[in-house]
Amino acid sequence: MKSWLLLSALAFSVASVAIAHEKATGVVKERMEKMERFEELVERIFAMMHGELSYDPEAVRRAGLEIQEGAGKHMTALFPKGSNEAPSEAKDAIWLDFESFEHLSLMLESWSGELAAQAETPPVGNLPKKWENAEMGPAMMQGGGMMRQSGSVFAAWHVAATCNACHAEFRNAD
Repeated sequence: MKSWLLLSALAFSVASVAIAHEKATGVVKERMEKMERFEELVERIFAMMHGELSYDPEAVRRAGLEIQEGAGKHMTALFPKGSNEAPSEAKDAIWLDFESFEHLSLMLESWSGELAAQAETPPVGNLPKKWENAEMGPAMMQGGGMMRQSGSVFAAWHVAATCNACHAEFRNAD
């Protein structure tokens, strides 16, 4: 019974996203599709690092490079001023503090490049089960937590934490 409910909820969620994307046009649609693709890639990376899928260094490297290519200036170009009409989930805060938004996009570019570079490093370390739970926090700033780790897990955690920091600040909640 729980499996059926979970599958039903997942199907509803996917259908809702698909409907929103169907209504989107132009740059809003393009960025929604880009973000959905990034989510697929990060979910696959986390599944590999948790042993749910076989760890494939080449797939991790390609995913890191794909995210890197779509981040930075490529990502900020998808957010021209005034492009937050429905069904966009972008907050006005993006354009009120574009410098911070740009900084997070450049961080994503950097960390996804690091993920690609570290892909051959076997996944060792603590990583939240779900990428949505990777957060930047005070422990990072004080040299604790993930700061004592390195390699592919460290880079994957930073990719996810950067996405989450940006979503918390600049994306309307689902």
